[in-house]
Amino acid sequence: MMAAFLVHGEALFHRLAGDVACGEREFLIQDPDGSLLRFSSGLGERPARAAAPLRPPFSSSPRCLLFLLLFLPFLLLLSPGLSSPASAAPLEKVALQLKWTHAFQFAGYYVALEQGFYREAGLDVEIREARPGTDPVVEVTEGRASFGVGASGILLARAAGRAVVALAAVFQHSPLVLIARKDAVVRGVMDLSGRRIMLEPQSEELLAFLRREGLPPDAVTRTEHSFDYRDLLEGRAEAISAYSTYEPYFLDREHVPFVLYTPLDAGIDFYGDVLFTSEVELAAHPDRVRAFREASLRGWRHAMANPEKAARLVSTRYTSPDMLEFHRFEWRQMVPLLRIDAVSPGEMTVARWQHIAEVYADLDMLPRNFSLEGFLYGPGVAAEAP
Repeated sequence: MMAAFLVHGEALFHRLAGDVACGEREFLIQDPDGSLLRFSSGLGERPARAAAPLRPPFSSSPRCLLFLLLFLPFLLLLSPGLSSPASAAPLEKVALQLKWTHAFQFAGYYVALEQGFYREAGLDVEIREARPGTDPVVEVTEGRASFGVGASGILLARAAGRAVVALAAVFQHSPLVLIARKDAVVRGVMDLSGRRIMLEPQSEELLAFLRREGLPPDAVTRTEHSFDYRDLLEGRAEAISAYSTYEPYFLDREHVPFVLYTPLDAGIDFYGDVLFTSEVELAAHPDRVRAFREASLRGWRHAMANPEKAARLVSTRYTSPDMLEFHRFEWRQMVPLLRIDAVSPGEMTVARWQHIAEVYADLDMLPRNFSLEGFLYGPGVAAEAP
């Protein structure tokens, strides 16, 4: 429709302009997606008359003024960018709190922002990276952010009284792992007893893993995560929570021997990077929640269909150009975890969340038969796995 308007609008412009001596004119009209529609009354269709002096811009000729008075209201009426009430409405400001520093791990949200998907949904989105001590659940439930990215541990947060609502699961299999220095776990994970472990917020699946391996949480010394893998290399911690898509790249580059433990080894298969909001946000702004979720997942589909472009976006806008190869590593490692070959980004099932709840209950981290009512956002879940 916009293309038709552009073609016919420009043709009408020239037809109306005819012999009106208004000089070279350009009119710029902005449409709803931010594009500029350019109209000109002098596009070289007529040979210039060397002897005739050029008229100054916006000639006061009666015929020119008459033309402007007749044509511009017509153009304003037809232009959706100016006549649509919706396009004049201010964008709603919201914040997305990430669970880590900027990385390809969050590429879908960056793409949604840079491609204008959020703007098309009527949203002005601020994407906040995490800092040491940042807990996305706290940021969202206390109203400092409208949305957050967390782990499956948001279910435990809900049981503890934080009214969070899961909107979408980006990772079908969690990339959360425990990485230890090889010299600290000579005989296995039990060697971590009494050692310092840096655990990020919402890494409860790692605590569940340690319990299954016979190492209760109070057997280790938990310290706040610095978000810097060098603390492992320099001995300030014997193990750290990490992502299989992230820290191994840097450890390999440093030629540092390490051991990687994944909850999958103990049969713990959780979702990762769950997009969530609060009950308060959902109740007060249901349309905004729906719009944000849809635009975000649109961003994820675009990012994983164009990973090289997404990696370059992350490295140029959010990290640094010398991180491009790392972001390529990230997206390659993410492919089997997102399972984009089998499911759409964000897909969740009730059965899978019930499994997660049962694992927590088996480890006395959640009441048995904990209700999922109100925890799962309706449009984002299915009854059974695909």
